[in-house]
Amino acid sequence: MTVRHAGNKAGVNQQSGIREPRIFAERRNRSGRRFSDGEKNPKEQLSFLQMVIEGISDPIVMIGTDFRVKLMNKAALDFSQVAKSTQKRTMKCHKLFFDLDRPCDGEGHFCPFLEVLETGKPVTIEREHQVSNGEIRTYEILASPLIREDGSFMGIVESLRNVTERKFDEEVLQEGHDFLEMRVQERTTELLKSNKDLERAKDEILFAKDQAELLYTVVPSAIFTVDTERRITNWNNKAERITGYSPEEVLGKECTLFSRHPCAERCGLYSDQIKKPVIGAECIIQTKDGRKLTINKNSDLLHDKDGNVIGGIESFEDITKRKEIDLILRTERDKFKGMLSVMGQGMHIMNHEYIIEYQNDILKKNFGDKIGQKCFDAYMNRDKPCDVCRMWDAMESQEIQRTEVLMSDNRHYEQSCAPFTDVDGQNKVLILLRDTTEEKAHHAEIMRAGQLAAIGELAAGVAHEINNPINGIINYAQILLDSRESKVSESSDSGEASKDINEDFLDRIIREGERISFIVGNLLSFARQQDDEVDEVRIHGVIDDALALVRHQLSKDGIILSINIEEDIPTIHVNPKQLQQVFLNLIRNSYYALNKKFNGKNEMKRLDICVLAVELEGISYVRTVVKDLGCGIPKAIKEQIFEPFFSTKEVGEGTGLGLSISRDIIKGFSGFLRVRSRENEFTEMTVDLPVHSLSN
Repeated sequence: MTVRHAGNKAGVNQQSGIREPRIFAERRNRSGRRFSDGEKNPKEQLSFLQMVIEGISDPIVMIGTDFRVKLMNKAALDFSQVAKSTQKRTMKCHKLFFDLDRPCDGEGHFCPFLEVLETGKPVTIEREHQVSNGEIRTYEILASPLIREDGSFMGIVESLRNVTERKFDEEVLQEGHDFLEMRVQERTTELLKSNKDLERAKDEILFAKDQAELLYTVVPSAIFTVDTERRITNWNNKAERITGYSPEEVLGKECTLFSRHPCAERCGLYSDQIKKPVIGAECIIQTKDGRKLTINKNSDLLHDKDGNVIGGIESFEDITKRKEIDLILRTERDKFKGMLSVMGQGMHIMNHEYIIEYQNDILKKNFGDKIGQKCFDAYMNRDKPCDVCRMWDAMESQEIQRTEVLMSDNRHYEQSCAPFTDVDGQNKVLILLRDTTEEKAHHAEIMRAGQLAAIGELAAGVAHEINNPINGIINYAQILLDSRESKVSESSDSGEASKDINEDFLDRIIREGERISFIVGNLLSFARQQDDEVDEVRIHGVIDDALALVRHQLSKDGIILSINIEEDIPTIHVNPKQLQQVFLNLIRNSYYALNKKFNGKNEMKRLDICVLAVELEGISYVRTVVKDLGCGIPKAIKEQIFEPFFSTKEVGEGTGLGLSISRDIIKGFSGFLRVRSRENEFTEMTVDLPVHSLSN
């Protein structure tokens, strides 16, 4: 505990012989007599004092000789947890400030009240105090005596100031005190020039001096006061340091001197439209050297003891640097957000509890506003964290982690997790998400194209290898048949029967060989790499070419094939081999579904192909419907059947690329491929291709 005081402790009252504080005797000697109680109304003094101290942000109290608080401002009420909870303004000082049931000296603490009573001089002490949030703060308590006009002691004034982070500058206090003394002398000179009573003017000056000293002592802020004409009447050192104007340069001049734009006509202090006090207002001022500063200010009106407005008081602080930093941060944030948007990057920030604290617009558009939710719930539809969490790995290792994930929107994302320490001191992770779904699909198509090219080359080689011996078989059978016919006339009656059987066998060999040759030729044509050139095509021939490759297999498995093609079907503009590939995929899918549902022959084991002309939104199309009564498509996977590598077939029976490629081929012809299905009942694939016309 620190105690600072100076001077002799006490003197002796010559009339009563009672020892009294020195300040009493000095005050008596200055006036030459005691002031009678009738000369000043204590209630008016207290009312005026209450009005003045309410505008002070530090706690101020006036304590009577019985330790009871006679007067306090709102800041003191807010400071005291006891007074705030009971809403009582009248209680003993040790109870008000420190919730003690007896004076501080009885609890082992230094009592400023007793020291002031003993010495008659102001006392400053420092005292630790625990506030409501549990934090220990150090307060500087300034206790000053209050003297009646007759010189008698009426109590003390105490102010509390938080000096935990900043000690009051003794040098500034002294300079401020000297400045106030000078201003008091100037004010005294002005008042003495008036025709008022000299004694009353002197009392008012002393009273104003005491209040001004109290105000400037307990409020270490940049402050100034003005009169009703907005002329500056007081100007402290902090205001000089901020603006560059000395007191000599501003006193007596209008406060618009340092405003960036004259504000006399729209002054907030004297405006009836603005509620007082004005708290936290921002405005721009101009310093003496021409710099523009942004300040945050509080202001209020000053009243005399009769309630009349006599001026105004304003405190302010320079927040220019803070505003500049805020602007820089906002600018950099906007740049970063713009860069991510242009790059198509989704970005969010998560804390160690997996809670999403921020999302950019891209993620909000794709997933909705998920701020405040758990990441595994918002993006993965899980009720607990992922088994392998790259975000947590990044936070633990403090290294960037990358991976690929499939999220709840059924799209693939490249995920990058970068750890960082936020301004609140917590470890968090910034996560970038890049949608790679189209890239993966394109990669799959490239792989499929390579596979098809390899299959085409293999099929071409196999076709050539089969085609040569088949032609040989056909030729040899034809030679045998020709040779046999030349000898028919020479054969006996018994040999004629043998001749019919041999001729029949040879005819069958030739027919089957020609059929094999046709199939091999069709396969060779299908497997041959095609360009993207399109031609005017009739759909009948494309369907026949596709069926030629599978018709025997359909018949072998007992599938009933029905083909219904309307007459006068118009031509279409397509690549015939690519369209053949589409129909072959659809027919093979129907073949698989029918065999999966029916084991052996069944009258419901049907495959229907229907071709007709339709018109959609004023455009003519050729529609081909491939319908089977097989196992159908489950509703849960209906939206996935066109995705690359998705397949319901057993391993080795399908690649999962047929429908994906078929859809892209039809889309390339400006057509549509649609599906309609009911599980365990049917599947209907519809291909709509625009009719070829001269305008196409």
